[in-house]
Amino acid sequence: MERIYTKSYLNSCKLLSKLSMALCLTLLLSASAFAQGTLIKITGTVKDSKGEPLVGVSVKLKDTKTGISTDVDGKFSITVPDTKTILVVSYIGFQPKEVSVGTQKVINVVLTENESSLNEVVVTGYGQSVKKSDLVGSIGSVSAKQIRERQPTSLADALEGQIAGVQAVTDGGDPLSPGTIQIRGMSSLNSGNGPLYVIDGVISDDAQFINPQDIASIEVLKDAASSAIYGVRGANGVILITTKGGQEGKARVNANYYHLFGKLAHKLQTTSARDLTYYRRVENGGAGTGAAVNPDSVSTFDNKDNDYQDLLYRTGNKDNVNLTLGGGQKGLLYYASLNYTNDQSIIINSYARSFTTLLNVDYQATDQLKVTNHVSISYITGNAVDVGSTASTVFQRNPWVSLYRPDGSMAGYVESKKNPVAYALLSTNVPTTYTVEDNMSVNYQFTKDLRLTGTADARLDDFNRQTFVPLSITSGALGPNNGTSNFDNKFYYDLQAFFNYNHTFNKDHNISAVLGYSRDHHRDDGYGLSLQNYLSEAIRISSDADFPPLSATTTTTYSATESVFARVQYGYKDKYIINGTIRRDGSSRFGPDNKWGNFGAGGAAWRFSQEDFMAWSKKVLDDGKLRYSIGVLGNDKLADFGYSTLLNFGLITGVTNSGAYFGNNAAYVSQNLGNPTIHWEQTVIQNFGMDLTMFGGRLVITPEYYIKKTNGLLSSQILPEETGLKSGAINLGNITNRGFEITVNATPIASKNFSWNINGNVTFQNAGLITYLNPTATAIQGSYLLKQGGHIGDFYLLKNLGVYRWDVSNAYDAQGNRLTPVGVNAAGTTATGYTEPNGTPYTGTIRQMTRNGKILNGGSTIWQDTNNDGVIDENDRQVLGNAVPKVLFGFTNCTGLLLKPTNTGIQAQPLTV
Repeated sequence: MERIYTKSYLNSCKLLSKLSMALCLTLLLSASAFAQGTLIKITGTVKDSKGEPLVGVSVKLKDTKTGISTDVDGKFSITVPDTKTILVVSYIGFQPKEVSVGTQKVINVVLTENESSLNEVVVTGYGQSVKKSDLVGSIGSVSAKQIRERQPTSLADALEGQIAGVQAVTDGGDPLSPGTIQIRGMSSLNSGNGPLYVIDGVISDDAQFINPQDIASIEVLKDAASSAIYGVRGANGVILITTKGGQEGKARVNANYYHLFGKLAHKLQTTSARDLTYYRRVENGGAGTGAAVNPDSVSTFDNKDNDYQDLLYRTGNKDNVNLTLGGGQKGLLYYASLNYTNDQSIIINSYARSFTTLLNVDYQATDQLKVTNHVSISYITGNAVDVGSTASTVFQRNPWVSLYRPDGSMAGYVESKKNPVAYALLSTNVPTTYTVEDNMSVNYQFTKDLRLTGTADARLDDFNRQTFVPLSITSGALGPNNGTSNFDNKFYYDLQAFFNYNHTFNKDHNISAVLGYSRDHHRDDGYGLSLQNYLSEAIRISSDADFPPLSATTTTTYSATESVFARVQYGYKDKYIINGTIRRDGSSRFGPDNKWGNFGAGGAAWRFSQEDFMAWSKKVLDDGKLRYSIGVLGNDKLADFGYSTLLNFGLITGVTNSGAYFGNNAAYVSQNLGNPTIHWEQTVIQNFGMDLTMFGGRLVITPEYYIKKTNGLLSSQILPEETGLKSGAINLGNITNRGFEITVNATPIASKNFSWNINGNVTFQNAGLITYLNPTATAIQGSYLLKQGGHIGDFYLLKNLGVYRWDVSNAYDAQGNRLTPVGVNAAGTTATGYTEPNGTPYTGTIRQMTRNGKILNGGSTIWQDTNNDGVIDENDRQVLGNAVPKVLFGFTNCTGLLLKPTNTGIQAQPLTV
């Protein structure tokens, strides 16, 4: 029994051991299975309501920082811990969506576009951004989507017609021109009217090196409440540009190519060879007299009929290639782009080529510390054809003159007129610019509400321009050939540090603030040579030309600013909003007594649609807001050291010994007189605005009225010659701009398969009214008149009334009324009588107009004798129109049918005379 028991016991132990092992194995397998169950792989696709995949959509685990972005096909793959996980899917311009994982392994999401733009976030600068519904200032925005639809070639092209009050012009078709952008009229005279550019937080005077395809958003700050934080240089408005960054997920490579064609819109009428022949026959004695017109009627050189516009202009072609690479992982994001543009303009031999690169890296070192670095490099070159020697001479050179000499070479001057085709093909003007910019930013999040940001930026611009005019196209081909070499090196750095604070307490109260310090420094070194008699026209270097050169100049200058600033905004229940800004700027461009300037602004907004008494309008009005702001901004754009009279250092040249004493270099007083009393130019801006959002966001209307007054215009004043000086800086006077803007965004149709969006804006402006003019100011500046009560840009010209038909047509009575000759002979030199404008015979004394001491004969221009003294001179000039348009408007119509939106747009900027 004992043995049996022992054996049974041993067998039982073995069984228990096996059961224990099985149980452990089962537990391990269960634990493994459970562990594997906590890591569920989810895949899917995100599309819009039209069925198109969305690229770069954020797919995150709710209440965590874990997430990825969709690829170019809208697909994503993410691992979640359990079936209770909720995915948050969000994308700019679309309503976010939350999806519970549950038992799903494949989750496809359809996002719908925001019916209302009220929740859109608008960047306001220095690390701050607010919901559009909380805006107090006047800010216009252009999104990456709008840029993508337009396929712009420059920033000016991207803004053209998009924002009310913004005049964006692509200058004259010049491929090397960045265009001109002006916000709400001119704020200055000679101190620049271009806006301030802030690119990824970095202040810049231009944005030529930015590729529009790299832009994520553009904000245009138009009033004082929004731009006062930038103080100095903010008076002309501010353009904030945010470039694209990387998204978490696999690397995404995008390639884009487009080709643009351009043609002259229409030709202008010019004189044909036949017309000119007839005119000269009449000039030489009248038609039918047999008078010779050409010296040799069988000469091939003098018997052409050139249409210089057909010869000079061509179909322009522009190629643009853009490559981007973006991606990243948790804590490290990157975005890189390469863009190449080859622009062959509509004028022969006019072209521009550019390479631009951008590298943005964001590194989240810790939960509190984030480091970003943005590096951009650009190279721009081309050939700038001189309009004065080409397009202008189309209307001056005789059409019958051959383009070529008998030996087959291109002709230059003929009858003192240049050959426009030869100058376009043979002369060169090649500017080349290399730009390198590096911007590093460090953010430290002390608490949820408090963040410190420090930035350091450096930019180097290396510019050179080489020009050359060969011997063959100089006057009479007698030469000498000539050229110039100019070099300019600019270095700029900027340092900023600022705190951002944003806190909501008791649910109803929100306060956001920024407090900061900035300092920047500019240095500009230039060197130029003017040369002639190149030994070989194929080798265009300075050592190949005469020495010493015609002239040699060296310049060096620098400037710096230092600033402290603060801005606070308070909101109560998102219904009542106020903000205030203060900034103190110091500039090296003013003397010790005027170096510092204080600027600031304040604003308030009332969302009246949230009031109880507006409950009746909820079916129509989604949101209604009234806004008002007022502020003072500064401008220091004048020549460096304009407060002081400088010394120049002479150089012996091949032409003159100016600045030299007995053959030795010497120092001498500059011809520009310093003005120690020169002070800040100040602009006071008031803005009245209303925002109306209706019908579920289908209709948004924004009317605004502004008053913009600039005091102490910075300008250069020409001094009397007897002083021995040339000019000096002064505060010229005051000007006022007023305008009314209205912007309408409408979405008449928004369905799954079709959408229709209409955006329009119009601005009515009374720009540049001169309210005060310094008594010492020069009233006439070239073709313009500065006069109190007049406008900046008033053309001051002689008025053309036509052409005298005959010699005897130049006849006036004592009151200056032009008489009509009667009984004119064939030559037009005599008449039997005259009649008054009312038809009655005139028997009094005949007066004739003269100009430059000569009587004006038949064929001469009839100029209005404004002062009725019988002499046409400078005293007869009058205001004839203005260069600034009174009306600006833009219209964009965008329709989408399932696959791809098509976009058409126009902008008109009429010249009002």
